[in-house]
Amino acid sequence: MKTDFSLNEILINDTPYAYIDEGKGPTLLLIHGSLCDYRYWKAQIPQIAQHFRVIAPSLRHYAPITLDSKEGFSVAQHAEDMSELLKQLVGTETVHVLGHSRGGAVALQLALKHDYQVESLILADPGIRNEEELSASIAFKQEALRLIQDGQIDAGLTLFIDSVSGKGTYQRMVKWFKDMVRENAHTLSLQRFEPPFLICEDLRVLQNFRITLIGGSDSPAPFPNIIKCLQDMWPQAKTHILSPASHGMNLSLPSEFNQIVIDHLQYCEEQKRLELGR
Repeated sequence: MKTDFSLNEILINDTPYAYIDEGKGPTLLLIHGSLCDYRYWKAQIPQIAQHFRVIAPSLRHYAPITLDSKEGFSVAQHAEDMSELLKQLVGTETVHVLGHSRGGAVALQLALKHDYQVESLILADPGIRNEEELSASIAFKQEALRLIQDGQIDAGLTLFIDSVSGKGTYQRMVKWFKDMVRENAHTLSLQRFEPPFLICEDLRVLQNFRITLIGGSDSPAPFPNIIKCLQDMWPQAKTHILSPASHGMNLSLPSEFNQIVIDHLQYCEEQKRLELGR
């Protein structure tokens, strides 16, 4: 199985982007979450790229490309950038989109604003909130940022990662993961200015999409409630809860996660062929 993938660079909305582009066939776009970049998907790309084309970018402001400007950090801007990326790399072809955590919010924004580019959605513990959960989310992010700005980088990253994945998670993580989040620690300063992506009635329009929801059996609040809210909103969605796993379920159970993704893509492509053959 190939694991040494080349990193490409492209200009999107006058901003350089780094991305991986591997495999052939129908396209899957991978969108990472907070503190991560294209490396987050290193356990997914080799296996999925044996069956499909996989595009895994680092979002604007994330490693490995450092930007002087602090402009353009928001879910809305990242979704616009992803739309332009798809126009350049796949043209008019529709793609499947997988978003993890904050990347789930970017995936949803892309589907809402550019539905003609999206074939289906896979959302892994999507980083969206309802009104009740919003204040708790803001509080821990602000404290994590304060620690990072005070030079206590590992303490701030520990607070952030453990808050979304469970106590002790950051300490247990492997070196490449810690290197990745340290290199992206500066993005928390930018992220604090973006408006939250809230669960709202607007999302009901996505019930026409084929959607798979993935959660972790040990994912802390608010993620289990988010999954439940989306299940209620989209009765057609398929839900998988991986166990034992937390927020980073694609890292802790990569084979199981990858198989869910591959099954989703194969099912969607088969349904698409059947519909076109009517």
